[in-house]
Amino acid sequence: MRLFVLLWGLILPVLSWANASQPEVIASAPSEYTVKEGDTLWDISARFLANPWLWPKLWQANSYIDNPHLIYPGDQLRLVWRNGQPHLLKKKVVKLSPSIRIKRSPITILQASVLLPYLAEHQLLASGDVERLPRVLGDSKEKSYMSPGDTIWVDSVLEPGEWRVYRPGKVFTRQLSQGEDIDPVRGLKEIAKVTVVGTTEELSQVRLESFRQELRQNDVLLPASVSRTQGSLSFVPSEPPRDIRAMLLGHFDNQSYIAVSDVVVIDRGHLDNVSAGNVFRLYLSGAVVEGDKGGYQYKSSRYISNQYPLSKIGLGEVMVIRPYEHFSLAVVMKATEPFVPTVLALPPPANDAPL
Repeated sequence: MRLFVLLWGLILPVLSWANASQPEVIASAPSEYTVKEGDTLWDISARFLANPWLWPKLWQANSYIDNPHLIYPGDQLRLVWRNGQPHLLKKKVVKLSPSIRIKRSPITILQASVLLPYLAEHQLLASGDVERLPRVLGDSKEKSYMSPGDTIWVDSVLEPGEWRVYRPGKVFTRQLSQGEDIDPVRGLKEIAKVTVVGTTEELSQVRLESFRQELRQNDVLLPASVSRTQGSLSFVPSEPPRDIRAMLLGHFDNQSYIAVSDVVVIDRGHLDNVSAGNVFRLYLSGAVVEGDKGGYQYKSSRYISNQYPLSKIGLGEVMVIRPYEHFSLAVVMKATEPFVPTVLALPPPANDAPL
């Protein structure tokens, strides 16, 4: 018995390694590539890998480089194989003297011009906290449309400076595995920038500086400093924990259908070990057929014994861009077709190509 336990202890790590996700190089992958302006980390990973979320395993051999996670336009990348595993190496370059060194900006995981607005404009906040935020009262002239330069009243005394106006959106809920309910969160989308120009004992007056959508009564405000701390693209594509099972709860803007580049909410967060950059595969749960031969029907009752779950349908992929405690914001990277919310979000299958 002791021998069996010992042998199993030796075999188990080997089996675990064999079942672990491994980078799969695509047939058209170049042996060398020079990074170009406009490239993103996701673009480069997908240029080499069928499973671009495994970028950390492809790039891990560059630990000897200062700030190895930073890649710049002009960097030369070389694909090599070591012990049967692919690695992407950054060629060493001769540094220029300080007097003629050119300042460069590293590439980001996705197009910054597209993703940074998502990060800056979208937030999740506990519903109870949203209810306590300062709110727009309106305009003294009862204007139905307000333009830059107009002044607006707010129902609280605000600190001097810049503030952001947000439109409260959909409420998202989740139940923990133990059956315990957690506080629901509410989506907030930034719609305007304002500056405090005066206060009374109970109210504040703000000047509308710019807006993306028309302001309404009951829109809420947050200090501009809160918004500025939200935007960061300093993460890389990665796998989520293999045992995680999440649900895509809905579109951030509460639209009926979801498509590529939309911001969505999933019901797992950093307390579930979800990190920015994690890529999830989306699935529509397959139908359940029940009954005996000659009497098959789609499931309608739990009292029929014979049931045949049909396979789930792949819909696309999402990447987490900002995890909260129990929820995360994600952006849809791929979608086979527009789909409705409440679909499964699971780790991509090991050594499986993207949709």
